[in-house]
Amino acid sequence: MPVVNFGKAKIKNHVTPNAPGVTQAMADLFGVSLDLFMRACSGDPKAIQELTDMHRLAKAYGENLPQALEAALTIIRVTGDFNKGLAEIAKQTRVSGNQVLSAAYSATNDETRMRNNIIELRDRQVNETTAEAARHVRARNLIAIEGSTAELMAIAEYQTSLLRTEDKIPLAQQRADEAYRSAVNKALWARGSEADIGRIRKPNYEGNRYGMGAIVNGWWNGFKRTMGL
Repeated sequence: MPVVNFGKAKIKNHVTPNAPGVTQAMADLFGVSLDLFMRACSGDPKAIQELTDMHRLAKAYGENLPQALEAALTIIRVTGDFNKGLAEIAKQTRVSGNQVLSAAYSATNDETRMRNNIIELRDRQVNETTAEAARHVRARNLIAIEGSTAELMAIAEYQTSLLRTEDKIPLAQQRADEAYRSAVNKALWARGSEADIGRIRKPNYEGNRYGMGAIVNGWWNGFKRTMGL
């Protein structure tokens, strides 16, 4: 579109020649030069188009600036708070992680110690039973030599001693059950559903007690058959 020709007509500009710095700042700071403004005022299509586009852009900025500013500030603030929170979580994870691992290792040591104690108790009981069986064999040979009366007295003494030993078994079983429950609870506190309870051995002294009674009865019946009683 051609520019309108106004001939020698002119609009007098008395301001900008006296303020050249301000005029230049208008162009440098805001992107609106005096030349563009003057050409748009005179109807220059290109100047009008450029100035109108700038005007439309400025209106869009004006309409969206409050929401955009709020969104940007919120993003920046929340990002800072979020990362600060992550740092606090990381710090607490380090502290609590050390506590959890220390407790878990302590529980593992306690479990190992308890398992060893139970094994030692079991071995001690087996050794005592074996020693008692050997003593009984020796006593039986002696009884066969000394006669039926002495043999009967020795058997009666052995049965009394055995009963006294068996009377201690319920207490040993009770203590073993308490130790087993304590070990199970420690493992559950340490590992929860991942605790391997099956690894914890539960001793059964009561079963051994009845086994000893069967051995004694067998010996007693054999003695009676030998002696013709």
